[in-house]
Amino acid sequence: MIPAKIKNHPVFGLIDSHTQGNMTLVRLVTSDKWAEYFRSLAGTLNFEFSVYDEAGVELFATREPPFCRYVKEARLDKLNCPESCRKSITGSLDADKPVTFKCRAGLMNFVLCVERSGERALIAGRGGFVTYDDLLGFLKIVKDNKLPRIPVTIPLDFPGEDHVKTIAGYVALSVKNLLDSFEEKRRIEEKLLRMTSLFDSTAFRTLSGKPDLMYRYILDTVEFIFGHISGALLALDEEGSVYRTVYSTGRYKDLTADLHFESQNPVIFEMLNTGTAVFTESLQKIAGDSPLGEIDSAYFFPVFAGGRIEIIIWIFDRIFSREDMKIMNAFRDYIQLNLENHDLREEAAKNKKAAMTLASLSDFQGAVISILDKDEVFRALLEKSAELLEAEKGSLMLFEDETSELVVEAKKSLDDTVREKMRLKKEECIAGLVIDSGGPLLVGDIEKDPRLTRRNRPRFKTKSFVSVPLNLQGKLTGVLNLSDKAGGGIFTDDDLDMILSFINSAAIAIDRSVLFGQTEEFKKLSITDPLTGIYNRRYLNIRLSEEITRYNRYKHPFSFLMFDLDGFKEYNDTYGHISGDSLLKSLASVIEGSLRTIDLAARFGGDEFVVIFPQTAKTDAVQITNRLKEKIDRALSQYRIEIPLTVSMGLATYPDDASSIMELIERTDQALYLAKKGGGNRIVYL
Repeated sequence: MIPAKIKNHPVFGLIDSHTQGNMTLVRLVTSDKWAEYFRSLAGTLNFEFSVYDEAGVELFATREPPFCRYVKEARLDKLNCPESCRKSITGSLDADKPVTFKCRAGLMNFVLCVERSGERALIAGRGGFVTYDDLLGFLKIVKDNKLPRIPVTIPLDFPGEDHVKTIAGYVALSVKNLLDSFEEKRRIEEKLLRMTSLFDSTAFRTLSGKPDLMYRYILDTVEFIFGHISGALLALDEEGSVYRTVYSTGRYKDLTADLHFESQNPVIFEMLNTGTAVFTESLQKIAGDSPLGEIDSAYFFPVFAGGRIEIIIWIFDRIFSREDMKIMNAFRDYIQLNLENHDLREEAAKNKKAAMTLASLSDFQGAVISILDKDEVFRALLEKSAELLEAEKGSLMLFEDETSELVVEAKKSLDDTVREKMRLKKEECIAGLVIDSGGPLLVGDIEKDPRLTRRNRPRFKTKSFVSVPLNLQGKLTGVLNLSDKAGGGIFTDDDLDMILSFINSAAIAIDRSVLFGQTEEFKKLSITDPLTGIYNRRYLNIRLSEEITRYNRYKHPFSFLMFDLDGFKEYNDTYGHISGDSLLKSLASVIEGSLRTIDLAARFGGDEFVVIFPQTAKTDAVQITNRLKEKIDRALSQYRIEIPLTVSMGLATYPDDASSIMELIERTDQALYLAKKGGGNRIVYL
């Protein structure tokens, strides 16, 4: 089994999960990732793609071109579609380069044969007419056979046969590169699997108590995969200043047996800075006039642990391929992972409570990432803190400078003596001592502690508690209180150290969560209109650009509506701006409640509003606009006291009426102008 860290290594990131084991060529080129690749090509090159096996059976297709579908449905014996195309495709099985051909209807296609491990597959690209004469010939077939009208309305483009051959060559080269890349990944995976199966976690744990054997095992594993090597393994000494040879093998075994490098050595310095392997063609700069100068070249692979290099794998007189370097780097990461796990296990064995702190902090950080609500963050912090110290009761209070009060933001207890949002004067509660001192308060017995000397309250089972300051965003913000230790014990200095460590680390996670929430709020404010709460003109421009980009890719038209109120100025002058603002907010609410989920409404300025109707042709947009106007008219009826309020609307569609954002806005504004000029209370569309 491959460890998660190795699976997430860039080497494995290139390997789809379907490639584990022996995948056939046909399974490969019809897999989800290849299908996605072919769809991407289709959207870019205006060719649709199909995959066939050696027998000519179609296994995958992006989609059927409209002319092909038309010809197939016509069922003319003369065209013999799709059988005639299938014969042309399978006839290219032995071709060593892309083959282009026109079907009997005059449509241009190309096919290329791909091979892997003796298995072959065919990839066909289906296009349109490449010359005007081809189209005329097809139209003659349609006319002679009295076929139905051709259901194609998009503009036709005639690129010529040379252009198709260029595209075919590009696709062939692209597919070849992908297959070569897959083969390389498969070989890397196979070698790395062999490597990690030899050097598994169980073997590492067994050998970790015998370093000499482990060091030898590392180099033996490398030699098993890459064949005979000459190399050495260096480890950091106890003082942490010198790397000494702990095992060597091969041609330079005796030469490197007693080698040592100072931690300031240029090679080590470079590895620390880059975090990657270092290759040198000569050891003269490193070794000077020593016998090491005989070595022509060397690789140094650093293995990190705890932020420093613990082990250096040194391979001499060998040039690794790119594939070998990926394997060595992944293997190095695997050793590093085992070293880090070993260190963590040793640390946990020395200090169980520290391990508990680490686990609680990890859980809390994982939880707080998905929580944007401040109250939920505080409840999670209190819950984890109580769990860590085995406290049955607790509270988290925030301090208000203005009122000199502590407000309970979260609590853990079954009784209601302390309630969330309860306010306490700083001078009247023990937590106030923490605010004044800025330091923690550990109490073994509340009735005997000279700082307090007060009776224990009936709601507490024990007389011991701990209160610690909560610092958020660099400021003393509140106090965390924990009491009633499970089993009736008292809180100790170890408990205090543990909770302080946890709180300080957790505060960083809270700060990030608060900052993220503020960022999201600022982002929302930057794209919404402050009066109505709907989107503003800035965001409208962004969405219009997105819709035009979407049209360019998928050819779905979209419509744009602009409208304003008839009589709004008179209403505003008569009833005041506050009433006018209330009217605009109500209108925005009606608009949002009347549109489809995919539509987008925005305030354009003053009493002018706009709506984007994505993927909506003019006919449908007119119907939606009529329904919207009816709902707005009903809503406006409540404002018709002495001044009649109606709405005028202008509608345009992209690309029917405009070829750019600015032109679309101008054309829609013209339609609105015509609606107003015509007396208002109407819809005008271009």
